[in-house]
Amino acid sequence: MPLAESKVELLVELAKAYGLLDGEFEGMREKDARRKGIEWKEGTMVSCCDVVAYQIGWGELLLSWEESEMRGEEVCMPCEGFKWNELGKLAEKFYKQKKGKSLKVLRKEWEAVYSKVRAWIESLDEEEVFEVGMREWTGEKWVMAKWVQVNTIGPWKSARTKVRKFKRECLG
Repeated sequence: MPLAESKVELLVELAKAYGLLDGEFEGMREKDARRKGIEWKEGTMVSCCDVVAYQIGWGELLLSWEESEMRGEEVCMPCEGFKWNELGKLAEKFYKQKKGKSLKVLRKEWEAVYSKVRAWIESLDEEEVFEVGMREWTGEKWVMAKWVQVNTIGPWKSARTKVRKFKRECLG
């Protein structure tokens, strides 16, 4: 997936990916939203509620990295207690944190995270978003836009494909 070349393009891609995935849940019955029929990472089966919890978790982490650096704190990536090679365990943490919440509630939480990511991007200038090294947490290889893409837009598009397959194959 090519990287956006401007803030406007990044925001349009973010809105489109969010709207398309969120739209897949419109009108879904709660019992269907809880059904573990979506093949996720490494053959793990998850529910639509788990998919939304995952998006919330990664969106909150993305925002926390920026917030921590802006407060002058050390940024722990991906988050405290987890290493980059433990992302499956981190996903399980996201599912457990949101277990028991309805799809409706999860969608509202995800909408709030989406809105915060959008407002954050809007608050930055083009240089901050598209030049390497503008934040310590982004490292020396990736621009901030790439971090946004791999933690929001990319996973949202991938999740939509999986949710659509689930709806087609399991819900008819």
